[in-house]
Amino acid sequence: MEKSFPETVGGLCLTPEQVLLQLKYRYDVEVDHSRRPALRKIMEKDDTSAKTLILCVCEIVSRGHSPNRRISSDTKNLQSGDAKVDAPSAVVWLTDGWYAIKAQLDDPLTAMLHKGRLAVGDKLIIHGAQLVGSQDACSPLEAPESLMLKICANSSRPARWDAKLGFHRDPRPFLLPVSSLYSNGGPVGCVDIIILRSYPIQWMERKPDGGVVFRSVRAEEKEARRHNNHKQKAMETLFTKIQSEFEKEDKGNNKPQRRRQTRSRQNIASLQDGEELYEAVGDDPAYLEAHLSIQQLETLHTYRRSLVEKQQAELQDRYRRALEAEDNEGSCLKRDVTPVWRLCITDSMGQPGSVYQLSLWRPTSDLQSLLKEGRRYKVYNLTTSDGKKRSSVESVQLTGTKKTQFEDLQGSQEWLSARFQPRVSTNFMTLQNPEFQPLCGEVDLSGYVISVIDGQGSSPALYLADGNLNFVKVRCFSSLSQSGLEDVVRPNVLLALSNLQLRGQSMHPTPVVYAGDLTVFSTNPKEAHLQESLSQLKTMLQRHENFSLSAEEKLSHLIRSDGLSSITSPALQPQTPASATDKGQETKTSGTFQKPVRSLGSFTPVSRNPPAATSSAEKDPRSLKRRRALDYLSRIPSPPPLSHLGSVGSPCVNKTFNPPRRSATPSTLKTVQTPAHKSTDSLIEDEWVHDEELAMIDTQALHGGDLL
Repeated sequence: MEKSFPETVGGLCLTPEQVLLQLKYRYDVEVDHSRRPALRKIMEKDDTSAKTLILCVCEIVSRGHSPNRRISSDTKNLQSGDAKVDAPSAVVWLTDGWYAIKAQLDDPLTAMLHKGRLAVGDKLIIHGAQLVGSQDACSPLEAPESLMLKICANSSRPARWDAKLGFHRDPRPFLLPVSSLYSNGGPVGCVDIIILRSYPIQWMERKPDGGVVFRSVRAEEKEARRHNNHKQKAMETLFTKIQSEFEKEDKGNNKPQRRRQTRSRQNIASLQDGEELYEAVGDDPAYLEAHLSIQQLETLHTYRRSLVEKQQAELQDRYRRALEAEDNEGSCLKRDVTPVWRLCITDSMGQPGSVYQLSLWRPTSDLQSLLKEGRRYKVYNLTTSDGKKRSSVESVQLTGTKKTQFEDLQGSQEWLSARFQPRVSTNFMTLQNPEFQPLCGEVDLSGYVISVIDGQGSSPALYLADGNLNFVKVRCFSSLSQSGLEDVVRPNVLLALSNLQLRGQSMHPTPVVYAGDLTVFSTNPKEAHLQESLSQLKTMLQRHENFSLSAEEKLSHLIRSDGLSSITSPALQPQTPASATDKGQETKTSGTFQKPVRSLGSFTPVSRNPPAATSSAEKDPRSLKRRRALDYLSRIPSPPPLSHLGSVGSPCVNKTFNPPRRSATPSTLKTVQTPAHKSTDSLIEDEWVHDEELAMIDTQALHGGDLL
């Protein structure tokens, strides 16, 4: 009291009489009544420091390094702001009113100490503190210097000035708003959340080089099959190698068989041991087996089987040891794969609109059946981390631990409707509204696949159409083969897509949505809203004749009108009368050019991978002028196709052909002197007759016949 209010109660409490009374009171409580204070129980290992405590800052030992950047919010309490400092962290003395212990602060608390938001005399309510520095129990007055509590900002908050020190009456974690959490503030005791979106299970694989890869269920199944096939081939190769080496050793260790000796029937009948019979038979079993009895044959066969089993056991043992050696050397590494379940949540205590991400590692089937979209839960024992900033998603991410527990809470329908929107199949026209803001920045769609652009590339795209010939472009961040979608995403297929990201990009000529690692592609969805949407779309397509052709023509017109003349999909070629005869024909190109795309009656070769413009080329005036000219030319429509021109023949050509009456040899054909008085038509006629005579003479020479 005197430290907190020195001007009011200074010199009234710490008097000799009051000190003696306090010592007498403590002796009676600790010794006579055996009631030990909180810190004494913790340091003597009779209680846990993870319970909720109320302690007071009584001294500052070390302030640590100054923060390297300012706190993001200059509020006067611990419920907001973000801070990071350089190690080492600050150290303070905390007391329960009886004993004191040093406490190590994390980065946000150290920053608050430097900002003056944490000072001597302040009381803190703490949960989940860790006792570090010594594993042995000790008395508070004999504690080593290394013994201290480790507290974090996400489990510490300021307490009332009149709060009773020691263990709190409720040892459970106290509730915190999600908006007050720090990404580097340590574990979180308790939060109250609403699940907005539940995503499909993903599989995270840790690579030997330290990298990680996230895959969907379909992609993980494909990768698992590929790895198993590779491992099976490696095992077969190893077994073949071990078997060949074993056979060579066995062949070299076999003793040369002695030459077959002539044995009498008495000697043959005396052989009863399997090894003797095997040595006697040697390499020519047909010689003696004919003279062996049934019992001797059974003994010989049993011995042979035992030899084969012994060899097989030795071969298997060698193979097992070689396989273990291969695993130790790392030539055929095992996959380190872990399932993770991601949820989009919001804080039920905060304002609607803030969205956070919760990741649960190795979720059980019971947990998956418990957590549903649109339900309210109280969650205990989480951790925080920095996350990638996505649309409508905060940077602070929550992660579950082995101790995470969920408590189902009930909420009124009106209260939930203000914070939660159920999933719906978004209308294509709604996406054209710039003010449209879906929950979590994601939409679900169903449409008819018109075309797939760069399906084998690293970032393919596809165009979807609804029953009213409205279009949406879907861009993917990974290749279809890598995601295992090459058999699902195909033209002329009804497709349902979930968890598409809407980033507010340009709406011309069509709205654009993005398919991330959480997007689900399906031709037979399980969700009721997508099933209903696909059923309605299928009914509309059945009523519309030549829907695919109409959609392709309209989409091609939209793209041309927007100046995008580099569409590589052959499905977007307009069907004009001039090009109808060319349907199905493919134009072969070389280099990086692919099939040309017909654009308004003319063919334009399109490069699959156009060369990226360098910084020097962008600054070159000639390159800029050439690029502008090409862009201008690409926007100019081609002229309409010309009609077929009929051939105009000479009247002389249309006359009936009269063959010559007599034959002539090449020697008789000489230059004819044309009279000057002949007309032009007569000259043309004589020239034509002369050519016909030459043709007839050549025919006679080839066939040896006479001209009629």
